[in-house]
Amino acid sequence: MSVKAHTEWTMEELWRQEQGNFSAHMAIMFRYLEKQGLPLDDFIRFVGESVLPTWRRRGDSVPDVMNGILLNARANGAAIRDVSISATQAEATVSSLLRPDVMERYGIAPEVAGRFWDKFLPIAAAFGLRFTRTRTADGQDRIRLERR
Repeated sequence: MSVKAHTEWTMEELWRQEQGNFSAHMAIMFRYLEKQGLPLDDFIRFVGESVLPTWRRRGDSVPDVMNGILLNARANGAAIRDVSISATQAEATVSSLLRPDVMERYGIAPEVAGRFWDKFLPIAAAFGLRFTRTRTADGQDRIRLERR
């Protein structure tokens, strides 16, 4: 077996590894919260509220916020499908925000991992928007953003 030198990894290999690392870190945090008896909802809301200041630089329109959500999802490894964006509402079908294979490896159920989408609730609310997510029959997430 040969070991690659640190300069031989492709950007694609590094990107895929980082996506797995992010999902693993989230799964470990979810497990920690569970073992400590701490509410997952509080943690997810805290994440959304903590990153809100950086989102303010992106703009507050529906297209701006949805673009930020989709960029975040894609950077975490999600596949994005069926995007529709207008000035007042946006919808998209997106695969899991956290990698399902990694979540499963750490014993995190899909419905628990899916709740991480809720980090976008306080972000959207800060801009006078409403964010919703529904699970499709094929295991994808249908996300929607609209003016309140």
